[in-house]
Amino acid sequence: MYFYGLLAYGGSAVIGGVLAISLLTKHDWRQPAFAFGLFMFSISFWAAIYIGYLTASTESWLLFFTMLTYLSVVSAPVTWFVFALRYTDRSEWLSTIRVGLLLVVPVGVLGLVFTVPFHSLFYTEITVITVDGVELLETTGGLGHTINIIYAYGLLLVGSGLIVSELFTTNRLYQRQSVVLLACLSAPWVANGLFHLGFQPIPTADLTPVVFVLVGIPLAVIVHRAELTGFVPVAHEQVFHTLEDPVFVVSPKNRILDANRTARRLVTETDSETEWTSIEGTHIAAVLPETLLENSSLNPELETTLECELTIGGRPRQYIARLRGTDSDHRDDPRGTIVSLTDITLQKTQQERLARKNSRLATQTTKLEAKNEQLERLAGVVSHDLATPLATGESLLHLIKADLTDPPHEVQQSLADLETVHGRLRTFAEALPALARESTDVATPTDCDLETVVRAAWRVVDTADLELDVQESCQLSADPNRLQQAFENLFQNCADHGSATTDAASTVTVGLLSSTQGFYIEDDGPGIPVDRREDLLEFGVSTGTGSGYGLAIVRTIVEAHSWVLSVTESTTGGARFDIITEPFDPPEH
Repeated sequence: MYFYGLLAYGGSAVIGGVLAISLLTKHDWRQPAFAFGLFMFSISFWAAIYIGYLTASTESWLLFFTMLTYLSVVSAPVTWFVFALRYTDRSEWLSTIRVGLLLVVPVGVLGLVFTVPFHSLFYTEITVITVDGVELLETTGGLGHTINIIYAYGLLLVGSGLIVSELFTTNRLYQRQSVVLLACLSAPWVANGLFHLGFQPIPTADLTPVVFVLVGIPLAVIVHRAELTGFVPVAHEQVFHTLEDPVFVVSPKNRILDANRTARRLVTETDSETEWTSIEGTHIAAVLPETLLENSSLNPELETTLECELTIGGRPRQYIARLRGTDSDHRDDPRGTIVSLTDITLQKTQQERLARKNSRLATQTTKLEAKNEQLERLAGVVSHDLATPLATGESLLHLIKADLTDPPHEVQQSLADLETVHGRLRTFAEALPALARESTDVATPTDCDLETVVRAAWRVVDTADLELDVQESCQLSADPNRLQQAFENLFQNCADHGSATTDAASTVTVGLLSSTQGFYIEDDGPGIPVDRREDLLEFGVSTGTGSGYGLAIVRTIVEAHSWVLSVTESTTGGARFDIITEPFDPPEH
């Protein structure tokens, strides 16, 4: 019997050790398989120590090997508990403090075990018996032994309970794996329980490690073939399956480990859960679009984002796919990765509509610019063609006046009126190109400073004794050259008309509007009559001897910027021009 016992323990030690080394070397420490490898290593060590126990012949050696077995007896429940936490994605429980507390009882038990010769806290009685000519050790457990059994079985029950809880998951692969785990691991725990109840085919020899190794062989096969080691729940069921975006969990071997409800609905194109096809274990090439794949693996570009198209209900829909690790701290998580899809069909549709609209606007802008160029060329041609007949008319008028020695008053008045008409026509012809140019829209406005443009215009105009007061400034989006032209005309208007009376203007003020967004230009001169303010903005209308085009050009420049110009009265009764602009940055104080 003991020969077969030696054979069983020896084979278990070798097989268990090979399985343990395979799991520990092939898998990352964060994987459940690594924790399972530690568990199998403690079991194989347990079996190896029993070989020494069965071959010992003295009490001291029997006690020595018995004490060594407790290295596995206390570590097996701990490694099983850690495996259960890893398997059910509760690794956050394994903090440094919690692991330290978890090891308090095992360390204490080992301390009692290795000091057994000096007290009776762990064994109250130790006796050497002989069975079939083999020396064995018979012990009676004390308080420490009882604490160890309670603690060890507590960990085993809690770990098993965590795995049982995963039987209620919606993931079928995970359900099957959990059932197989419990079925296989229940056998050695039952054997260990029977040992402590007195059922011992080999007296005082625990067959638990032998049974563990026997079930560890099919478990190792499950680990590799069913990819138990690569899968852990990505999130709590309630959170994972209520995500609106499709989410696929992909194993390191490019197989689907899990998918939320949205992803399953996407693949099977049905809302009925009873009609959903089980996709666990399916290769990603059969589920994900080709755009997301490269050589039957996930496309490396998924590390950032990658667009793809899926046909849903006969209609193409656009998605952005991204690869994520199951652990936010580790992008290259060996347990698997998450492929999440975000539906951007609506955004893409709006983007395409906006692109078409921008294209139409660009076409219209091109046509408008072409028309503006034609208008400027036409204005130049008209201005040039008017110059010759005007010159001829003015020459003829000069000859007529020279031939008349003493014309009647009526004739003189007619000739004077005709001369005035010629002057107005020449002024109009000369101003026509400027009017055509300034009336076009501003195509490419730039950021410019209000005060900088104002002072540049002030330096150009002959303002005599007038003083400039810029109270505030701001940033404007405008054509600075055309805006300067507008200020030049306004300053020239103040210089020409603000000094035409005895209460002549002395100061021109530029500031920001307080009630709305914009700026103003005002003087402290005589002002503009109310009944003439609107008319002054029309072409050819003047309050004095001017051409009547200065303020009209100002209005065209303002309107070309999509602004609004109005004529009003300053606080001192002078002329004031308010220009309401588009939004701009407030002044800095």
